[in-house]
Amino acid sequence: MEERPRGLEVQHVAIADIDVSGHNPRHALAGLDELTASIQTHGLLQPIVVRRAADERYELIAGHRRLEALRRLGWQTVPAVVRAADGDQAYVLTLVENLQRADLRPTEEAAALETLVRERGWTTRQVAAAINRSQAYVSKRLRVFEDPLLAPAVLANQLSVSAAEELLTLSDNSRYELLSQAVEQHWDRQQVRAAARARYAATHRRGRPPGLTRRIHQFRVDLRHVTPDQLSEADRRELRLLFTELALLARAPVGPRRRIFPALPVS
Repeated sequence: MEERPRGLEVQHVAIADIDVSGHNPRHALAGLDELTASIQTHGLLQPIVVRRAADERYELIAGHRRLEALRRLGWQTVPAVVRAADGDQAYVLTLVENLQRADLRPTEEAAALETLVRERGWTTRQVAAAINRSQAYVSKRLRVFEDPLLAPAVLANQLSVSAAEELLTLSDNSRYELLSQAVEQHWDRQQVRAAARARYAATHRRGRPPGLTRRIHQFRVDLRHVTPDQLSEADRRELRLLFTELALLARAPVGPRRRIFPALPVS
């Protein structure tokens, strides 16, 4: 359950005065029967969140399913936290609140992440902090939804997002081959992971690491969002070592394969 923002009191607001935001990424309200039955038995355990709008009305920020369940039950008022936010702030709050939910559809999650990162200019670090997820989680989700092979399969419910993430380490050809098998044979995440690891290991043994160019590019993109004050001493030390090794690699002549850098210690 989410914590109520400090300093904000719960008020009873007339349900008839609340309008649902048109910017809500959630297009389907799954599990309403179960939620309605739970509220009928145990009451409303968490208030909704609204903001004041024009003409003494309110705009819903968080609690779309709860509000609909209460309407079904015939409630006239609802406990609500009233946030002081303009339309733009409310839009972002709605996106963030919905991304914290575990039951968003892939299309809804993709739309919300795309809006925060592409339209609002948020970094993956900012999104991760806002929705209490790791930066790796956000980055992988974005990569899946942007991938021309994986995104259509996920958005068509032919493959779960978590299973699609297992294919991100593979080259385009390997990714396409395993994706086709996974969709045709209805693989779950564990099956996709096992096949992806086996393919990656076989490819990695043969030579050039798959996806190297993409990963180098992504690292360059990530660094553009970093400011010097965000770097710890450990970060600076690792960057200095990286720059030294990159200079060695760039000057190394093309020839028989040999190790340029010493092996890293096993952690």
